[in-house]
Amino acid sequence: MDKTPTYEETLVARYLSGEATAGEVRELKNWLDADVAHLTYFRETRKAWALSEMARAEVSTNVDNEWNTFAARHGISSQTKERTLSRNSWGRLSRIAAAFLVLIVPSLIYFLFFMSPGQNSLVAENQLLESTLPDGTEVVLNKGSVLQYAKKFRGNERKVVLEGEAYFDVVRNEKKAFVIDAEEMKVRVLGTSFYVNTLGMDNTMEVVLLSGSVQLDYNQSSMVLEPGEKAIVSKSSGEIEKQQNNDPNLLAWKTKVLRFNNTPLSELVSVLEKVYNKDILIMNPDLLKCRITATFEGETFESVLQVIKSTLNITIRPNGNKIEFSGEGCE
Repeated sequence: MDKTPTYEETLVARYLSGEATAGEVRELKNWLDADVAHLTYFRETRKAWALSEMARAEVSTNVDNEWNTFAARHGISSQTKERTLSRNSWGRLSRIAAAFLVLIVPSLIYFLFFMSPGQNSLVAENQLLESTLPDGTEVVLNKGSVLQYAKKFRGNERKVVLEGEAYFDVVRNEKKAFVIDAEEMKVRVLGTSFYVNTLGMDNTMEVVLLSGSVQLDYNQSSMVLEPGEKAIVSKSSGEIEKQQNNDPNLLAWKTKVLRFNNTPLSELVSVLEKVYNKDILIMNPDLLKCRITATFEGETFESVLQVIKSTLNITIRPNGNKIEFSGEGCE
């Protein structure tokens, strides 16, 4: 009985055939980034696809038809001097061309999708990425984030496209607003520092203003933020909620400064996982009742764990790629 292809296998097939939509390309990229085994499967499938295309090209290609189609498309006169190829020579060329197209086109599709002409792209893969844009604006991308921007800002806007999490310190320019395009959300500023996360929890996006002012537009809604305020955009409902930012660890992933003041262990674990890119398991639910007060500045993950272990009197041990917290818990 034939095996039904998984959704991811279907995505790979659509990608290699050039039929994938922009959204499907993004889904495929996320899937490939999630596991080395996924990337290995993709590469092996691409090789098999190339071999199949080679065989098909050698059998089905008609030299005269291909030349006539090419000539008509490019306005080449029928009086152009004819050149002939032997069947064997054309077979070799078709195999080379098929292999080249199948192996290169996926990369070309990726390039065209993520990098339009005149654009640069910053990709933070497994670590933070700090950079300066052409106008002098400083940007810090968190792991897994992508930023596209023009090689030279023209017109009356300095437009960038963000997917993920970033901190911006924008150089002020009264005549040329700095605009972040994140799906349907647009953040417009003249000069300020702020935080943006397009991949928030519960299908949300966040904008937190640290200094200056920003205008946030989403669908038909618009909002102006003042320093210390946070906007939470719901992708599902389209609503924007404004509230005060009370998170002292908002930029801990960037500064490596972690502050906890009678903080529940559940919140502490969430911060540690984000800052140090770790997966932590709580073995006893009663541990979630424990609270801690501490400040860490540039400490290693191991040093932070040692302080937590001593303060809360819990057991911390590695288990494969995960870290387990266990103990009696707190009342």
